[in-house]
Amino acid sequence: MVERERGTSRGGRSVANLLSAVRIPLAVLFPFTSGGGRVAVLVAAVASDLIDGRLARRTGTVTRLGEVLDPIADKTFMLSAFLTLAIEVPLPWWTLPALLTRDIGVAIGVLILGVRGSRVRMPARRAGKLVTLMQFAGIGVMLAWPETASLVALLIAVAGVLALRDYARSVRHMAT
Repeated sequence: MVERERGTSRGGRSVANLLSAVRIPLAVLFPFTSGGGRVAVLVAAVASDLIDGRLARRTGTVTRLGEVLDPIADKTFMLSAFLTLAIEVPLPWWTLPALLTRDIGVAIGVLILGVRGSRVRMPARRAGKLVTLMQFAGIGVMLAWPETASLVALLIAVAGVLALRDYARSVRHMAT
């Protein structure tokens, strides 16, 4: 018999998961929009991110699929938006990796843990949520004021490094 965590659903179908999944087509749409349409796509992505997890917890429909889908949808949207902006706005070479510091670090960490055969389940953490919020806000700021991209990237990179430190501490704590 498989034990489930309290308040977790084994099925993958839920409104919360649908809200997470919506960010993937929004990521595809982002490069093909401009002006107000692009802002609307960003607002829809932010709204889906703000609502999905809260809805799942409130309705008791937290699923393993949602735990995986939400960060994948976030990272897909961020990559699409930041790549689009990097192509459209002349940015210093270091800006794109800085904007994605946390995401690159998490990907490397997952690969390292996978190679070592570790199966660590990493729940969402406040520091990571803050970076995601800053990334969404950074996209909005860069849309309105493209000349601020370097400053935005620097701030998000610092927050990303702090989030990675938090993740590393959490993984070490889970391993002990």
